[in-house]
Amino acid sequence: MKIPLTVARGCTWLLIGVGIIDALPVFEPINAYDKNGNVCPLKNATNVACPILCVSSVDRCPGPVSTSACGAGKSLCLDGSCAETCDPSIANACWCGGSSSSQQLVPCYLGQLVNLTAFDTQNRNPQLFAACAAGLGLSNAAVGAWNGTSETGQQEAQYWLDCPAPPTPMFTWREPMWVAVWTLMSLEAFILLSWWAYKRLRERAFHRGIRNEQAPDSMPAERTSKAGDFGANDPVDEKSAAVVEDHDSTDSSSSGITSEKQDVKQSAEVQETLTNSKVLTGPPLDTDGSTLNEADRVQFRGYNNDWFGYIGFASVLLTTLGFLVFLGVIVGDYYGSVDGVAFGVFLTSDLSSKIFCAVWHISTVWLICVNFSRSRLRNWFRIETYAHEAAYVQVEKPQESVIFLDDGSKLLMFLKRWEVKVRHAFKADILVNTCRVHFTGQNRRYFEYQCARYVYNPTISRFEPFAFELGDSHAELLTLREGLSLKQAVYRIELLGPNFVGVNVPSIPIAILQEFTNWFYIYQMMCLWVWYYFQYYQMGLVQTCVILVSAFIKIFLRLRAEHRIKAMAEYETEVMTLRDGEWKSYSSSELVPGDVFEIAEAGVMPCDAVLLSGNVVVDESSLTGEALPVRKFPIHDDDGVYESTGSGKVNTLFAGTTVSQAVPVSANPLDLQVEGSNEPVDSHQNRVTAIVVATGINSEKGQLIHKILFPTPISFIFNEHLKLVVIILLLWGFVAYCLTIYLMGRGDITSWFYGIFVISEIFSPLLPAALTVGQSVAATRLRNKNIYCIDLPRIIVAGKVRIFCFDKTGTLTREGLEFFGAVGLDHVETPIEAVDDETSKTALVSKRTFAQHVEDPGDIDPLLRMGIATCHAVTKVKDQFVGNPVDIESFQAVQWRLESPREVAHIDTLVPPRYSAKDDAGEPQPVHILKRFEFVHARASQSVAVHDTRTNKVHVYVKGSFERIKHIVYPSSLPADYDAVASQFAQQGCYVLSMAHRELGLLGETIQMEQIKALTRDELEAGCEFLGLVMFRNKLKEDTPDAIRELKEGDTRTVMITGDNALTGIFIARQCGMIADHQMVLLGDATSGTRGPVTWTNVDTGEQVDVAAALKDKKFTPVELAVTGRAFEALVEQGEIRNLLLDTRIFARMTPNDKVKCVQLHMEKSITAMCGDGGNDCGALRAAHVGIALSEAEASIVSPFSTNKRTVMQCVELLKQGRAALATSFAGYQFLILYGETMAWFELLMFYFTVIASQPIWIMIDGFFTPILTFCLTQAQPAKKLSARRPTARLLGPYTLISTIGVIFINFWFIVGAIIWLFQQPWFLCNEFDSTAVDAAQWWLLGDNYEAEIIALASIFPFFHSSAVFNFGNGFRRSWWRNYVLVAAYLICFTSSSWLVLADPNPYSCIFRVNCGSVSVLESLGYQNIWWPIEDYNSPLGHNVLPRDFRYKFWAYLVCQCILTVVWQRIVVLWLGRKWVIRHWGAKREAKRTQLKL
Repeated sequence: MKIPLTVARGCTWLLIGVGIIDALPVFEPINAYDKNGNVCPLKNATNVACPILCVSSVDRCPGPVSTSACGAGKSLCLDGSCAETCDPSIANACWCGGSSSSQQLVPCYLGQLVNLTAFDTQNRNPQLFAACAAGLGLSNAAVGAWNGTSETGQQEAQYWLDCPAPPTPMFTWREPMWVAVWTLMSLEAFILLSWWAYKRLRERAFHRGIRNEQAPDSMPAERTSKAGDFGANDPVDEKSAAVVEDHDSTDSSSSGITSEKQDVKQSAEVQETLTNSKVLTGPPLDTDGSTLNEADRVQFRGYNNDWFGYIGFASVLLTTLGFLVFLGVIVGDYYGSVDGVAFGVFLTSDLSSKIFCAVWHISTVWLICVNFSRSRLRNWFRIETYAHEAAYVQVEKPQESVIFLDDGSKLLMFLKRWEVKVRHAFKADILVNTCRVHFTGQNRRYFEYQCARYVYNPTISRFEPFAFELGDSHAELLTLREGLSLKQAVYRIELLGPNFVGVNVPSIPIAILQEFTNWFYIYQMMCLWVWYYFQYYQMGLVQTCVILVSAFIKIFLRLRAEHRIKAMAEYETEVMTLRDGEWKSYSSSELVPGDVFEIAEAGVMPCDAVLLSGNVVVDESSLTGEALPVRKFPIHDDDGVYESTGSGKVNTLFAGTTVSQAVPVSANPLDLQVEGSNEPVDSHQNRVTAIVVATGINSEKGQLIHKILFPTPISFIFNEHLKLVVIILLLWGFVAYCLTIYLMGRGDITSWFYGIFVISEIFSPLLPAALTVGQSVAATRLRNKNIYCIDLPRIIVAGKVRIFCFDKTGTLTREGLEFFGAVGLDHVETPIEAVDDETSKTALVSKRTFAQHVEDPGDIDPLLRMGIATCHAVTKVKDQFVGNPVDIESFQAVQWRLESPREVAHIDTLVPPRYSAKDDAGEPQPVHILKRFEFVHARASQSVAVHDTRTNKVHVYVKGSFERIKHIVYPSSLPADYDAVASQFAQQGCYVLSMAHRELGLLGETIQMEQIKALTRDELEAGCEFLGLVMFRNKLKEDTPDAIRELKEGDTRTVMITGDNALTGIFIARQCGMIADHQMVLLGDATSGTRGPVTWTNVDTGEQVDVAAALKDKKFTPVELAVTGRAFEALVEQGEIRNLLLDTRIFARMTPNDKVKCVQLHMEKSITAMCGDGGNDCGALRAAHVGIALSEAEASIVSPFSTNKRTVMQCVELLKQGRAALATSFAGYQFLILYGETMAWFELLMFYFTVIASQPIWIMIDGFFTPILTFCLTQAQPAKKLSARRPTARLLGPYTLISTIGVIFINFWFIVGAIIWLFQQPWFLCNEFDSTAVDAAQWWLLGDNYEAEIIALASIFPFFHSSAVFNFGNGFRRSWWRNYVLVAAYLICFTSSSWLVLADPNPYSCIFRVNCGSVSVLESLGYQNIWWPIEDYNSPLGHNVLPRDFRYKFWAYLVCQCILTVVWQRIVVLWLGRKWVIRHWGAKREAKRTQLKL
């Protein structure tokens, strides 16, 4: 057993890493000379305990130590103590631990105390023996010294007991406890090695098959196969497009497994019905064009359980728990909590410390390894096999984060490169998830990953997500209106999974486990183990509580957010579904693409669907942020292209939206027939029906939920700098650790503990907690302002926004538009209707002119008025008009009445009012809507065919933007000044629409109903003539100008991105202050397509301008640019947009996709925010760095922020809170960094003098000052106005470094100055702390001296004062005194600390062992009435009371230190220094910085 014993000891010392170090460096002798150069006299020692006096008989004990000293009723026991009844088992103290002695001696009473005059520590025992003998009235020569076995001095006399030091207990390392430890560790090593060998043996065949695989290592980029190959007997024979991406050779896709045939009977009926549908294998595309699951970069690895693997995995868990228990036992043994005696298990303090150190290091390495491999650990204890044969599939996906505000720092780039290399080497850049494999009813293998179902496809030997494509055109969708068969539905649900987005919210225990596997918690836990062990458990408990509270706040916020998402995502109801030609009730989770179902009023849409019949009004506020209800229309029976987010949006019902109204329309034999059949279909009669196009995660709502649950990781530049700061602090911590071991070295393990203390103080475990609490406080404040946040890290990103993009209508302007009348035609010299020849029509030179502008609807031309009243899609829900706000306003202005249609062929019926007595007598005749094409952004128009029952004529009206109508009407029908008049009204801020018209003839005579219903959109709108202009006033919201002004004053560029006309946008921009009145505005338009040139026109003069020359001269003649949608597309295609982007203020006529592109372009320049009211802004809101939706819903998932206060001032509030949160984060960061640095010097200086401040001081600093003041810093309120600059986001930026290092420098030299000042005091010299003159066992009293007192007091003030220094508002937060919580806490800290410095000995200061002393010493100094208990001071002087005049001077000195740090921060850094930096470096910095025109 000698070899294991030697190895064990060697490993212990190796892990400890501490060699034998000589005494600390002493640069001058202690207590050598006084201030005058005289040799210091020896000091007196008070209340020194005398050793036991051993005598041959108790009768020989002198009076003060005789039996009589015990008092009446008590006896003198053999250990020198007094008791009423002595324990017979007490050993004779005079035997020095032996069983007997050569002389029969007994002890006298142990309780004699003496004072030693001129105490010499080098001659301690002789001096003590002499003083004790004198105190007993004995001759010193008559008393010998007894060591238990031999004596010196006279025989038959008294002896002072001077037992030799007992031998140090040592482990033989063969004790049962250690045998158990060796056995368990050996067993764990045996299990791991055996499993490794067993695993390699079991996986040999699998890996050989992979190596010998004849197929290429990667699949082709695209492969097409028939869906029938998916399973020869599957009920499908349909075209499919299989998308298979490259994979690693270890992926299951290269396993070469043959197709597995399913024994399912094939159905000819199914084949015939599904001929026109497609099965897409591969990743379904989301709306942003990226793959939902990024399957091109995903790898799959299969694993199966094994009984041996269960044992191995359990052993790892038990070993991990065992290490923690082992550490707990060592800590408990330190305090005597294991067997009732301190070090009862681990024998001695030194041996216990060494064992703790060894176990601590091993545990740390073990926990790091386990935590690092936690995502792969369980599968390592499984047997790897082909994915299609596995019970579990490990999904691996590369993960890359996006860095906001990357400053291109060389140091950061260097760090990032190494981080990437290290993460790649250890595969830490791979996101690993393990999914359990399940089986469908047809025995197909599948698993669920990120809410999507992956089904094994044997045709390509790979798991794939599936999506069914029903068709790209209206006609293709309408062919599926009879629904699916049950077999088809079952087949599809097997491939797609249920129509249910299940959000897996972890239970509280699992959430706690997931939270505490974060790397930083391991650091915190291992630091706290040291604190708990080394008599610092009080502070350990405080820190543990703070860390736990912070962690549970994060857990609470996470679970609350996930439960909210779960409530939004999960929905299930019963729906009537058409299958096998019958309507039956099914659960909404059973819906699949191709299903036809009935829409129920007041319900929630369970999926994305295309409306087939009926009229529907939905509330989309919770999904898109759209404030007003939206009307949806049945899909048209034509060959139009269906795009769910484009032209087909008015026909699409999105999952998660609420159905406000569902009105069925009876079947129309002219419109509802199946192709190839002459029989009318009645399956849709009296029902509102729709066909499912997307379910589950593939729906629009599902994709939004997916983005929330599995977002692309973002890393703010703040976080990137924080990584570098952590590295720097840890390196400095290592240096401080080495200095500590050198300064505190005594050849024992104690210095290691102090070194760990220093590291844990330099990098405070509270730093992550402070940042979490700060973001939580900011989120609460935003919520109080009715701004709801679903992504907390975006709050500080909002603090760096430089560009704010706004939608116009409903955002900058009021919700509703005010009808402003119309302008018709005044004169028609040659009616176009009179010309039959089409060529003549086109060539006809018209002399049409505009009539006067008319505001009263009764005075508008009747034909134009009819168009205004009928060309819209307004409906009524519970006495509330629903539709486009412009349509509602115009319809209400003309005062027509909307009635329910009485005939199937009529879509809507409208009845005109009687405007005046001039109107025809009798009842007004109704007008019926026969055909309607809704407004789409791509066409910028809408059209209707109406039947005027008064004349029996059928009129066609086309309404749209005046630019669009200009291109679809006969040019000859346009007045010569068409553009000028329309532009003039637009420049006045009007929303201008143009109306076109044509007649189809008399219904039933020259045109039949069947012909009208059969017209396509292009056919209906062809051959129209211009009829007139319709105007609306676009009024600003009252607070919009104030908000824009404050944003611009806050150094934020404002941009308008609108779907409205450019001239209207320019007018609104000038009204709200985006564009100054005196600025020249150039409007860019591309009239000849995207490849043609963009022409630039001065909107005020109408002259064409060279934009390059204008921009070159912009410093002298300010100029703003505005572009139309066509010009934007042309500039993008020509690559010129980036050069003009920051000079362009207005982006007009922008489609939803254009808005996304525009925002993304701005994001390339700087941090960009987007504000809109939902609807067509959804994509831009999601794309922006910071998106805020003005939505009536309390919380919308369309963007990180949403508000139900529909005002632009909420954007200002968001930026205020964001800037304040970012500045507060920096304040907390600086405070905790300064805390760590001050604590490092605090400890190192004490270690130099071999002193340690009293525990209450440590507890006050770590338990009260640090956590309380950190929390108080977060209570700073945001500034009332936006500052003209933004807070820095760079932790290593010049401002942060100068501020923090300057304060650290001042504090350090003030502490050093205090020590130097102390060494100049005559009352201190010759009273210096001498570690050889105190009881080293009472280490917690090593602060009973002047050195520890001065260092502590000089450090306490910087600890709490730095919170005030970093609380200065600096333009982003309100004045420092407005943080009332911090001010109150600061005053308490200042008052209590000042009391410690200034007051005479009192109960409060004596708690901290400051200006206090032993009771007898204080009384000798003249301080009477010491009624409170004081443990005797562990120093020869017996007190550390500072002279009163020095106290006041020292207090003034500390106040000057505080004032100087305030001057440095407030005047030098934030004022003079900032001005100097701006003057000397501002130009250079601005040259590198992207210049934005506000």
